[in-house]
Amino acid sequence: MGEIPDLQKLLARLSEQTRASDIAQLSDLPRTTARTLRQLWLTVPVASRRRIVREMVELSELNLSLNFRQVFLIALDDPDTQVRQSAVEGLWEEDDPAVLRRLLARLTVETEIPVRAALAQALGRFTELDVLGRLPQQESEGLRTALLALLDSREPIEVRRRALESAAVYADTTVITAIEEAYWSGDPLLRASALYAMGRSLDRRWLPLLLEELHAEDPERRYEAATACGELGAEEAVDDLISLTTDPDRDVQGAAILALGRIGGIVATNVLRRLARSADPVVREAAEEALAEAVFAVDPLRPTPW
Repeated sequence: MGEIPDLQKLLARLSEQTRASDIAQLSDLPRTTARTLRQLWLTVPVASRRRIVREMVELSELNLSLNFRQVFLIALDDPDTQVRQSAVEGLWEEDDPAVLRRLLARLTVETEIPVRAALAQALGRFTELDVLGRLPQQESEGLRTALLALLDSREPIEVRRRALESAAVYADTTVITAIEEAYWSGDPLLRASALYAMGRSLDRRWLPLLLEELHAEDPERRYEAATACGELGAEEAVDDLISLTTDPDRDVQGAAILALGRIGGIVATNVLRRLARSADPVVREAAEEALAEAVFAVDPLRPTPW
């Protein structure tokens, strides 16, 4: 999008009400307009700034052609905690090292726990790039150092758990130890994050624990264990996952179905074909998505047979 003729008038309208058509004008801002917006940003009332950034996050999820990066980067330095947190959420899908540098810089000065937790979670996107060797060395070292520091037991649990989830892909001795400590900590939030991290680590050493957790009383643990088994491609979990497709918890059902799609194989695929004909629209939709993934993994050119 080109230069906005009257940015002040647009911001005045957005201060009163946030219409999607007005918000969309702030997509793909050129740098000159972004500099002007930075100067004007705090003239917008805080309640309106919260609403604008929150709705930008929602709109960008619904319409992938919208890119509010420049606005999110401005909002990253907002004096309001809620605005900063929403800005971080809006940057979760970014993979530009320049954005990583801004997130790391924000982390060094951020004091509010919800924002620090959001930052730790957002860094997970970059750890995936890092293990693929797609980050410059300086950014790679800064990212790893920052996340390992957040695993310190003195950090609030919400921050630690998100850092653990993000750092899991490194699967080195430090991370493996942190996963073990979180799992056996006795804290339900840390244990749930440890289960998630087990899957992201792609380390099959965790499989015996994950198979046990598929039968946990806590539905969140069953959910995370099912998801992790899918990440590991654990054929050993197929029978248990099939049982979980009728779990009383909807989220667990969905996680089990999607895990079967990731694991694939004849048994899992046949179950997914049956579930794709379910009268339950939630089950049917999840099974169709999982079946598409299972079939694509075997033959990317083959259409999905319902």
